Amino acid sequence: MNELKHLVAPSLLGLILIAASAATLSGQQDPPQNLQVLPQDISRSALNRVMIENLRGLGLPRRQNEGCLFCHVGDMEQPSDSWDFASDEKLTKRKARVMLAMVQEINSRLEGLESRVAPGLKVTCYTCHAGRTDPRPLPDILMASYEAGGVDSTITRYRALRRRYFGADAYDFRFTVLPSIANAVAQRGSFEDAVTISELNEEVFPNQPAARAVTVSFVIRQAMSEEGIEAGLGVFEEALTTEPEDVVTWSMLDNLGWGYFRADHQSEAMQIFSKNLETFPDEYVPNESFGDALWFSGEQEQGMAVFESWLERHPDHAMARRRLATMRSRR
Repeated sequence: MNELKHLVAPSLLGLILIAASAATLSGQQDPPQNLQVLPQDISRSALNRVMIENLRGLGLPRRQNEGCLFCHVGDMEQPSDSWDFASDEKLTKRKARVMLAMVQEINSRLEGLESRVAPGLKVTCYTCHAGRTDPRPLPDILMASYEAGGVDSTITRYRALRRRYFGADAYDFRFTVLPSIANAVAQRGSFEDAVTISELNEEVFPNQPAARAVTVSFVIRQAMSEEGIEAGLGVFEEALTTEPEDVVTWSMLDNLGWGYFRADHQSEAMQIFSKNLETFPDEYVPNESFGDALWFSGEQEQGMAVFESWLERHPDHAMARRRLATMRSRR
């Protein structure tokens, strides 16, 4: 039992790293060969336990030793006792040795921490892999798919991963992931691809108004980028009449406005903020953003006037009072 406690915790990719004999899981007792990380005198039962734990960590199949072939040399058409477990031919196995050394180092450092919870955390392959062979987060995988094969490849990859892993803790399939990918694509100027990715998010979250709002926002951004601010605001005006009220809200133009402002396009940002205030005069944030944008643009008196006007209509609004007091103190 003490032996297993020592071995299982730091076993990241132990299945791959331990080039065991051809009979590792077959029950035969030939000694393992080419061990470079785990102890040379590891027992057969402990070795098998480590390997099975790592099969789980990487989400590899256990049936008929199939998962072993992720890094070991063999052929499912041949008996496993003919496989070359000792071989270092596969790159995945060679990489894994570095990983195992890293995990052992992490666990040794964790043991020295003060006031650890009980039982203390032990890093294993599951800690990063969470049942998948590729430990990268979903946005990284999707962007890699986009760079390699474009939007169709990205959507195909997302669908495949969601079909296999949804409900597990392997990937983050929450609402914000696809919009973040779409935004990264839009920043490259590929608005049509951004809209396509956003429409996939609408499909995945059909009852989420914000999903549709993101798509409309990309259409507006595309019009602004290609035809100018006025054209984009025209698309916004049209959306006010064609989209549900919970889709086109003040947040849409507010986000677009600050995007332009942070990119040092203050004139365009002010057009957007002004339109938002005109459309939603009784909402606080359009007033706040317009006033703040004026202030940060050097129009301090005009910025304070926006807050003063708001407070005349809403004298108990604490946030506006604090913001105006801060402006006056820094004038």
